[in-house]
Amino acid sequence: MTQAPSARIPLRQIMAMLLTAALTLSLSVVLTVTSTKEAAALCSASPFNGKWRSSDARLKRIDVWQGEDCHLYARAWSVCENDSSYICSWGNRRMGDSPAPNFQFVGYNWSNADEVLQLRMQDRSHISVWDSTDYHNGGKVSFTVVMYKSS
Repeated sequence: MTQAPSARIPLRQIMAMLLTAALTLSLSVVLTVTSTKEAAALCSASPFNGKWRSSDARLKRIDVWQGEDCHLYARAWSVCENDSSYICSWGNRRMGDSPAPNFQFVGYNWSNADEVLQLRMQDRSHISVWDSTDYHNGGKVSFTVVMYKSS
């Protein structure tokens, strides 16, 4: 009686399946990374991207950039409370999703107030920023700053 080496055939098939699975997974990872990078590159460029400056100490600068998720992000700056020779960052925030191409907004929540900046494009080198602060004690402050794009 002759026995066929049946253990070798399934082992080869298993090895082939494992190799195929590993190659498929590798290709999937490469395609996903490439697709993510291409998607970020396909984000429509926003005219808000860049550094915006003003001469107003309450809102000296706003940096706007586009994230990998195609959303706009902002970092506002004002003159530091303890040293007016420096400007201090308010921190990074994702901007709100606005359907209007010339309007963006970003909100900040402080320990004593909620603040919203509304950016309106005047032209490619100027924006108007309305800053509205609602203090938790009931007080409200708002002002408008004209900012220019710097390099």
